[in-house]
Amino acid sequence: MTILISIIISFLCGSIPTGYLIIKKLYGIDIRTKGSGNIGSTNVKRIAGIKIAIITQIIDILKGIVPVALALWVSKIFNLPIPTNIYLSIVAIVVILGHDYTPFLGFNGGKGVNTTIGAFFLLAPISILSGVAVYFILRLFIKVVSIRSIGLGITIPILCIIMKLPSEIIISATMACILMIFRHKNNLIGLIAK
Repeated sequence: MTILISIIISFLCGSIPTGYLIIKKLYGIDIRTKGSGNIGSTNVKRIAGIKIAIITQIIDILKGIVPVALALWVSKIFNLPIPTNIYLSIVAIVVILGHDYTPFLGFNGGKGVNTTIGAFFLLAPISILSGVAVYFILRLFIKVVSIRSIGLGITIPILCIIMKLPSEIIISATMACILMIFRHKNNLIGLIAK
């Protein structure tokens, strides 16, 4: 029951549509009807500027960090019936799924980049920092945000493997990477078409 409740809470936490709520509050408009139609910080920046985008980004990262931190606490307090790394990996993936497929917006949310950063920050900090570094290095050469985001996503499981992290973390990081690429499929199709 403890595991089930924490997983549900994690999904709901991830499901909070930050960009949508902020733009709705500030401008009274649906962000899904503007720019790329995405609720993430990149589209928020197009509409409301960099300051609001950074706020959105921070909250989306915290949406990933908080549930995993809570799960870490739960794993220390309670004697769980499953291995801790499996439990933490499930929570991390569930948080990302909540963001990507939020029930508050008809199960269509963001692309999960910032929430993935948050979800794995406590589980694989070096992998996350390396992924962020790759993103900013690519920024020097590539203008397309989606390509940089995918570069970040691919870096995370690769570094998890290099760091020889537990197999459960490697598998969940790989799943998060695949999910991130899938959520960017329309961007990739558009780039290929061009």
